[in-house]
Amino acid sequence: MIRPRIVAGLVGILVGASTGPAVAQLDCEPCHGELELLRQHVATLEDATAINVSLEDLSVSAHAQTTCSGCHSGYTRFPHPAGSSTQPCAECHAEEQAFWAEGVHAEDENADCAACHGVHDVRSVEEFAEGRGFAEVRAACEGCHTEQAVSVENPHADSVACADCHEPHATLAATDVLSRTHVLNQAATCGECHDTIRTQWVQDAHARAVPILAQPGISEVDGSTGSEPPACTGCHGAHSILTAEGEGPEGTLSERCEHCHEDYAESFADSYHGQASALGSTEAATCYDCHSGHEVHPVEDDRSLVSDERILETCQSCHEDATEGFAAFQPHADHNDAEKYPYVYWSYRLMTGLLIGTFTFFGIHSVLWLARSAIDGMRVAGAEASEDG
Repeated sequence: MIRPRIVAGLVGILVGASTGPAVAQLDCEPCHGELELLRQHVATLEDATAINVSLEDLSVSAHAQTTCSGCHSGYTRFPHPAGSSTQPCAECHAEEQAFWAEGVHAEDENADCAACHGVHDVRSVEEFAEGRGFAEVRAACEGCHTEQAVSVENPHADSVACADCHEPHATLAATDVLSRTHVLNQAATCGECHDTIRTQWVQDAHARAVPILAQPGISEVDGSTGSEPPACTGCHGAHSILTAEGEGPEGTLSERCEHCHEDYAESFADSYHGQASALGSTEAATCYDCHSGHEVHPVEDDRSLVSDERILETCQSCHEDATEGFAAFQPHADHNDAEKYPYVYWSYRLMTGLLIGTFTFFGIHSVLWLARSAIDGMRVAGAEASEDG
C-alpha cells in the first residue's frame, strides 16, 4: 500500500521562472494531478489520493522552489523503474532529524515528518510565525494527543502553538529533566512570553521549593504536601490553563493552593473570606489576594504582603478604613493549636464549654420541668376524679 510518508518529499510548485523548477513540475503534473488517472494504476482510492498532488497544495508549500526530482530520483519515465526512490527528509534537514531522533516521537513509527508537517503542503517556519497554518498543526498534534486538546476557553488557544512550549523536534516527556516542560524548566519556558512574571516568581518561596520537591521521593516541605511541585503548571495547569479571574476543570486557584497547603485549607474555609467564597462570592479575598500569585514570601520576610510591615496595606486594598487593630486579625488561626494560638485555643474551648453547659443546664431544666408538669397534671386529674366519685 502506498502511504503519504512514502511521497513526503514530493513538494514543488509551478511558480517562478518558466524554466528550472516549473518545467520539471510539468512533467509530473499531467499524471499526478489527475486522481481518476492515478486510480487506474493503483490498488485503492487511498493509494491514488496519496500520490495525487494538486498545484494548489504545492503553491503554499515551503518547498515551492524544489523540483519533484529534488526529492524523487529515477522517475524520469513511465512506468517508473524499480530503482526509483524518494529521498528522506534528513537529506536536507539533518539537524532537525538529529533532534527528532532524541525525542519521544522517534519511538512512534506514525509520528514521522509527514505526520506533523504534511506531505506536499509543507508549512514554512515563517508562516507559523505569522499565524498561518496554526490550526492545522494543532489539529495534527491533537490527532494523537486527544487528552491534551486545548479548549477554546484556554487563553493560549489562539496564540500559543504546541511547539512553543514543547520542543518541536526533540520533544521529551514532561518528566524528563531536559524537557522544556519539566518543572525545573517551566519558568524559563513560560518566561519567554511571561518575562515579568518570571522575574517575580524566581524570588518566590515556591521557586525555592521546586528544586527540592522535584527530587524523587520528596513530597513535603515545611508542612505543605502535594503531588506536583509548585511550578507554573502546578497552579495554572498544563493544557487547561487557569487564570486568576477564571475557573477551570480542576477548580479555582484557591482549590489549587489547598492541594498542597492542606493545613491552611480548613482555617480558610472557617473564615469569613472562605465561607463567602464557598457561597459564590467573587468579591471576597482568596489566597492570592492576600499572599499574591507570584511573589509569595514567608511572613517573616519584609517583602511578603502579609508581613508586619505590609499587612495593613494589604487589608486596606479591600477594606479602606482598616486600622492596625483590624489587621491584627489572624485569618488562619487554628483553634486546635494551643502552642501557636493560645488565646484562640482557650477562647474556643471556653465558648464551646459555655455553649455545651448552657444547653445541658437548660436541657435538664426543661426535662425536669416537663416531668414536674406531668406529675402535677396527674395529681390534679386524680383530685378531680376523687371529687366526682
